[in-house]
Amino acid sequence: MVNAWVPLGAALLAFHEGDHQAEILVSSDYFADERVAARSYYRPDDEVLPELEIHALRRCHDRVLDLGAGAGRHALELQGKGHNVLALDVAEDAVKVMRCRGVRDARLGRHSDLVGETFDTVLMLMNGIGLAGDLRGLRDLLTELRPLLAPGGQILCDSADLGDAFDPEAMRSLVGLKRRSGYPGEVTFRLSFGRLEGATYPWLFVDWRKLSLYASEQNLVCEVLAHGSRGSYLARLS
Repeated sequence: MVNAWVPLGAALLAFHEGDHQAEILVSSDYFADERVAARSYYRPDDEVLPELEIHALRRCHDRVLDLGAGAGRHALELQGKGHNVLALDVAEDAVKVMRCRGVRDARLGRHSDLVGETFDTVLMLMNGIGLAGDLRGLRDLLTELRPLLAPGGQILCDSADLGDAFDPEAMRSLVGLKRRSGYPGEVTFRLSFGRLEGATYPWLFVDWRKLSLYASEQNLVCEVLAHGSRGSYLARLS
């Protein structure tokens, strides 16, 4: 078993190097196992981004931290518009892919490594706020991100309210629903690619009301900028 994010990084690198059939096996304690095309995470340059992500990129300003940048598509879009972007990820192969694609400042690490740096926008897309893991982690994450914001800075993130994501019949069919308690957006995942099986990791899908409540503890105002399908939304914390 390898670090949780190694399979994703390896799949992104495989796709970048020409294996366009690469797939990631996504397992969880909540949903049925699913094979997801690496293309969905890589986001090739010629593919149109989802509307929520386009909306988020339009709202970025000045210096941007792309946190959990993956294969770097968002960072590349922002670079092309003249933004100063730091793309950060914990997967070594993902950082390698970003650099190959032309991201000028792609770094391996975590937000806690950015001591003394500030940003006008912290961008966390593809449910990037989920790296909080759970509600307790959300409080910790927002506490840690607050000092990274320059005066007038903002956090742009998307997530989903699982209560709105499925109809009642679908909710009853979710694998782990009957044996879970607590907040329904706290999910445990595992990623696998080829022979690489990653360690399990916690992930959070947070409804906007909860996000607003936790943001207010950091004197941040939560504004929902747009809604997408299956309970998804884009939020701005400022």
